[in-house]
Amino acid sequence: MSKQARHEEIERIIQIYGRDDVRAIMEMVERHFMVLHHRSQVLLGLTGIVITTTGFSGRLIAGTNQLAQLLIISGVALVMAAAATVCYGVLHLRWLTQHPGTQVEHWLDTTLAYRDRKTRFYRVGIVMTMIGLALYVGSIFVMLCSPLDFPGINSIR
Repeated sequence: MSKQARHEEIERIIQIYGRDDVRAIMEMVERHFMVLHHRSQVLLGLTGIVITTTGFSGRLIAGTNQLAQLLIISGVALVMAAAATVCYGVLHLRWLTQHPGTQVEHWLDTTLAYRDRKTRFYRVGIVMTMIGLALYVGSIFVMLCSPLDFPGINSIR
């Protein structure tokens, strides 16, 4: 978010809540952080599903051929990198009361900048997760489209 847009957001917040209702402003900003943290938890949940699924079927998928191997390894690696990005950028804490500023406007400016930074990390994590999941699903697609290359398939016939 640009400095100009943040300044406009600060003006809008003060217009809605008033300069003197710092508690209500803090509660509103806290809700912003809660949304980011809850959405980050969803992303980390997806990461857990990918890891669990890979534990059960990753070896079979990777055993299909080199393309499936490349796709599943890069997909899992990207999903893990996304989780690390979200943990580092979104889930690390700095309390609202630790943000500098003696006036509401200055405090809001530093706090909203912090929120925007966390939001950027979250967005990067989401994009990385979606690409990683696409690669992962691509590996499954390769496995399903290559039944003759699948280990042990000829012994069934």
